[in-house]
Amino acid sequence: MRLVPHSNSDGYRVFMEPHEYETMLECASRDRAEIAFRLGGECSLRKKEVLEVTLDKIQKSRSPDVEIFFMRVWGKETRKENSKKPRKPWVPISLLEELERYSKRKNIRPSSPLYPKSKGTLQNDIVDARERAADKTGDDDFLEVTFHDFRRYFATNLFYRERVKIEFIAALGGWEDPDYMKEEYLDPYFDDVIERHLAQKGVLDIETDHQSDFEKVLSKMDQLGDRIDTLERIIAEDTEEQESEEPETGESDDHHSFDEFL
Repeated sequence: MRLVPHSNSDGYRVFMEPHEYETMLECASRDRAEIAFRLGGECSLRKKEVLEVTLDKIQKSRSPDVEIFFMRVWGKETRKENSKKPRKPWVPISLLEELERYSKRKNIRPSSPLYPKSKGTLQNDIVDARERAADKTGDDDFLEVTFHDFRRYFATNLFYRERVKIEFIAALGGWEDPDYMKEEYLDPYFDDVIERHLAQKGVLDIETDHQSDFEKVLSKMDQLGDRIDTLERIIAEDTEEQESEEPETGESDDHHSFDEFL
């Protein structure tokens, strides 16, 4: 976990690693808190947007042959007060299934909000979870986590670990200014991110599961070679099969005299 002081206010921007994000989910004392955290960390929703989530706002793409689900929300424009614009955050299937199970358990209608409409309630859930996480791990840095840090997790995790292009992350998360997003929501200084990057560049002096760029090229060449060998074997087998199916003549050319060809 990395704590970076805010430039214009007190407190910190908190950047969680995946296992720390999972710890926050595990320490959510209520189902509603866990789904709220996931909506922030996996759908990039802001606190106020979480309070407006209903199941009927989550729909499969209408584009032909596209199977993923999106949620339609009205979110604020970055750096613009009292201004909103629509966007379509992606909703992972695992999260959608959890939302459906939660809605069924709580008997919530598709058009009704999944989370109680109260910022104070969500803030209480955050405080409770971060205190439980700090007690569980002995790491008091958890006490600095705010709901907005789930959006930081969303952006940093997709960009540095999942290699999603920054313009897609900005569109899904509602950042119209990628430079602002990079400044406030991305942080590369994680041990696992640094290790993988150094390994890929071939400068790491320890063995890891990460391949260097050169090793990736060799691996692709080996795969291509295997495909070529397989193709040549298939062609050879087809040729032998065709030759074996050709009918044999009853007479041999050895029994004909040279005069018959004149």
